[in-house]
Amino acid sequence: MTRATTLGAVFSLMIIILGNLQAWDSDVHSAGLWIVLLVSIAIALPAVALLIPLKQVYFLSAFAVSLILLVAARITSPIPLAGLFIIFVPAVMGLIFTGLIGEKNSV
Repeated sequence: MTRATTLGAVFSLMIIILGNLQAWDSDVHSAGLWIVLLVSIAIALPAVALLIPLKQVYFLSAFAVSLILLVAARITSPIPLAGLFIIFVPAVMGLIFTGLIGEKNSV
């Protein structure tokens, strides 16, 4: 495994763990099936994108779609979903440390 692959796997695991713990703490399971679906996809999307060797444009697109899904879940949820955006901390760290941001020949 290369350094970038190992870091991508570590940050993917952090996204999954932090996202699921925060979703459980925010009581997402009581918000309804549609909200659970939106949040689950939003948590999984950046984690999977970090594991697959993608160009920067595609990963940033997955990151943006994940952000849109979380905003939609927070707007449509009948309960307040505080702190769900914590999943983006390891996603951004994964972008930086795996070299996707500093890559000159990506695009």
